[in-house]
Amino acid sequence: MKSQLSVLLHVMQGLREDVQASYPALKGLDSDFGRLSLYCQTRGLSLFTMDLPHLDSLLCAGLETGHLSLSGPLSKRVSKRIQVPRLFSGLWLCVFDKDACLKTEVDVTAVAFLRQLFRLGKNIEVECSFDRIQTTIGEYHDIEQRLRPPTVWWWSDTADFGEDGSDRHLSDCCFSNYSSDQRSLYSSEEEEEREFRESWMTRSLLNKVQQVADLIMTEFSPYDPVALSEQWESEGLGTGFKHGPGAVSEKLKNWEKSEFPCWPDKLQRIFPFELVGRTAGSDKERPSRHEVAGRLLCVPKTAKSPRLIASEPVAHMYVQQHIWRFCREELSRIFGTDFIDFSKQSRSADLVLSASRNRELATVDLSSASDRLSCWTVERLFRRNPTLLTALHAARTRYLRDDVSKVPNFLSLKKFASQGSATNFPIQSICYLIIAIGACIDGKVTWQSIRNLRSQVRVYGDDIIIPKTGYVRLVSVMNALQLKVNMAKSYVHGHFRESCGTDGYNGFCVTPVSPKLLAGDSPASRRSVVDTTNNLFLKGFWHASDRLKSTLPPRLQRGLRIVAQRDVGFAGLSSYSGSDESHLIKRWNSRLHRNEVRAWSLSDRAHKRERQGYSALLDFMSRKHDPRNSRIVSEYGETRKTRDGLLWEPLNSDARVFASERGSPLPDGGRTFPQGLVRHPRGWCPKLAAHLRS
Repeated sequence: MKSQLSVLLHVMQGLREDVQASYPALKGLDSDFGRLSLYCQTRGLSLFTMDLPHLDSLLCAGLETGHLSLSGPLSKRVSKRIQVPRLFSGLWLCVFDKDACLKTEVDVTAVAFLRQLFRLGKNIEVECSFDRIQTTIGEYHDIEQRLRPPTVWWWSDTADFGEDGSDRHLSDCCFSNYSSDQRSLYSSEEEEEREFRESWMTRSLLNKVQQVADLIMTEFSPYDPVALSEQWESEGLGTGFKHGPGAVSEKLKNWEKSEFPCWPDKLQRIFPFELVGRTAGSDKERPSRHEVAGRLLCVPKTAKSPRLIASEPVAHMYVQQHIWRFCREELSRIFGTDFIDFSKQSRSADLVLSASRNRELATVDLSSASDRLSCWTVERLFRRNPTLLTALHAARTRYLRDDVSKVPNFLSLKKFASQGSATNFPIQSICYLIIAIGACIDGKVTWQSIRNLRSQVRVYGDDIIIPKTGYVRLVSVMNALQLKVNMAKSYVHGHFRESCGTDGYNGFCVTPVSPKLLAGDSPASRRSVVDTTNNLFLKGFWHASDRLKSTLPPRLQRGLRIVAQRDVGFAGLSSYSGSDESHLIKRWNSRLHRNEVRAWSLSDRAHKRERQGYSALLDFMSRKHDPRNSRIVSEYGETRKTRDGLLWEPLNSDARVFASERGSPLPDGGRTFPQGLVRHPRGWCPKLAAHLRS
């Protein structure tokens, strides 16, 4: 089986053919890819995981500022007269002029090609070097040390947040005045006046954010976990308490989680074990009161840095899922899907494309968002809902064990939660939404002024979309609250926007395909290769798609279905012109009375375990009632091995005659460049489908 590096280079050759087909007169492509092959021999996989992605960062920065500033690897200029990078200079000159200034009429097709060339291998799963891992962990500890300690003692088993939290305000982080000794430190009166003015403006903004927080939190219902569980269960929605799919600190298997080896006193006050951790009729006593610390884990992200997450104690994760559901339903009740929609990101993607066209909105990205959100900030933003704040304190993991560093460490956390907590994503989304609204409101804070922003502000985790007029104010508030805006990935001025996995330029989608696996040496990786093949095809990179498909075993290639875009339930190659199974072997199954084809498919060999007792009943009650599917908890299937091969599967009853002579219409809302439609073995489709409007 080919290595990741050889497959990447093979797919890059397919991209070269796609570029040549779109730009027949473009010269120098052969030299560019010859140079790329030489770089592979000296730089190895880091060429695709680090060096080429650096060029993508330069490209995005140039699209934002209007001028290309070159630095770092692979950024050597063509000459003193031509100030664009030598590598792929032909495509660069379709975007920038010879002086490295952004052209008035930018070729968006060239932007899409450049981004795909640069980002093809960025997300390939590789192990980071030991030094990079230790550097990331060092930054993690440094951020934790710099955070403000909370006003309320979050490390105790009980925390008194008061009725309205009037003793806590976001503006507490600002100096109230300047003493004469402080004034003497300034180098000039102008600088002193500027610092005073900035401090006053920051205080004013924080006051406005606090008003927004108080208004929204007052609208939130009081949080009573036991009463809510009874209500949801009576409606057939389950109890709301459930286990997450990930690992837990106690290293329990999924079927062992409901045994609950520990139930700390901090949880017992708000989530009594007798009503939450066991079912009616169970005589199980409350387990150990010991509070297990979270475990810091290092998981692959990119070759540049790993991702640091934390596995939560099983009891904490169990109740965190209930809070997560409460926050989701309350936001839906108050705002609908106007500002946040946790179920999908399509509305954020639509805003990204429209913002890249009219430039009225800015996309903001935060650096280490979850690691910088402190308990100090949370206790002020949620002060008007003490019941929810008390539950967050009870469900929060306050200690973290770091076994990844050179020297094992034990942390008492000042951040609200690490990545891995079920409350991390909803709470940070709510916090950043409040801050974004407060930074964008002009005038008095009212419900009407908040609703006026519903088509301009959207938040999904740490991805924020706001009116560009509020960007400077947002940065000021974030800095005051020890949150950090990633300036390199926030876009305000140009036509480029990026948020929630969608990249847009001037109204067109230029999101590249960035797979995690390209070498199909296992059943799961071969499925990933098929998915990436389809993604490249649907983006319009047909030769690259065909090149990647050719790395699969020939027998597997012959058994792949041709599947229409809207057909679900079948694995195969995507097509614009409907399904086709004429190339597959067919038979009539007299036992099942159906037509079948021999097609490539994945199958799992599961080892089933029987479960009994009240722990299984607890899982049963936590699940939502569905009349179409039984809530089976007496058996638990553990996947032992995944296999793939040619299997007999039912014929796609919705398959249409493969349109070899005429193509299907483009998807609704399709928009292409003047190149129009082009014939392809899988149907008629736009020359570069990456530029279809979503």
